[in-house]
Amino acid sequence: MNEENNIVTGIKKGDSETLHAIYKDHFGMIRNLVMKNSGSESDAEDVFQDALVVLFKKFNHSKFNLTVKFKTYFYSVCRNIWLTELKKRGGKWARMKDYEQHVELGYEFTLNWKETQEEAIQRMEQAMKYLGEKCQQILLMFYYQKYSMQEIASALEYADSDSVKTQKYKCIRQLKRNLNP
Repeated sequence: MNEENNIVTGIKKGDSETLHAIYKDHFGMIRNLVMKNSGSESDAEDVFQDALVVLFKKFNHSKFNLTVKFKTYFYSVCRNIWLTELKKRGGKWARMKDYEQHVELGYEFTLNWKETQEEAIQRMEQAMKYLGEKCQQILLMFYYQKYSMQEIASALEYADSDSVKTQKYKCIRQLKRNLNP
C-alpha cells in the first residue's frame, strides 16, 4: 500500500506529477466507463476532474483511510459521479438498457405473466443493488464494457484471470439468488 500512500499524499498536496500520473494511468478506464454509458469524451473529462476534487476533499479529512487499491477506489468514485449525472439527465446506465442484455448475462429469470419488460428490468436493478461493489464492477466490466478477464483482473487487481472467473461465477450465483428468493 506504499504506492497508494504516495498517491494519497500527492493528491493532498495537489502535486502536479501525481495528478499527471493519475491521468496517464486511469483516464482511459474512466473514458471507457463514461462513453459506454451514454457519455462523451468531454463528459469523461468532467467526471475525471470532479473525482479528483472529491478525492482531494476526502483525503484531506483527518479520519479518511484508503483501505483498497487506489485504482479501485478512483473507479468507484467516477462511477458514482457518472451515475448521478445520468440520473439528472434522465439517461440509463448501459447495464439496464434493455431486457435482451439481461438475457445475455444468462440470469435465467423469467417474466411473470403480469410483469412488463420495464418491471423485469426494475427487478434486475434491485437485485444488482444487493451485490457487493466488486461483483457489480465485474459484471458491468465483463458483460457491458466487454473487458476480457485479464483486463478485469488488472483493473480490479486480482491475481489472474482465473480468480476473476471464479468471482464472476459467485457473483452470478448471488444475483440469481437475489432475483429468485
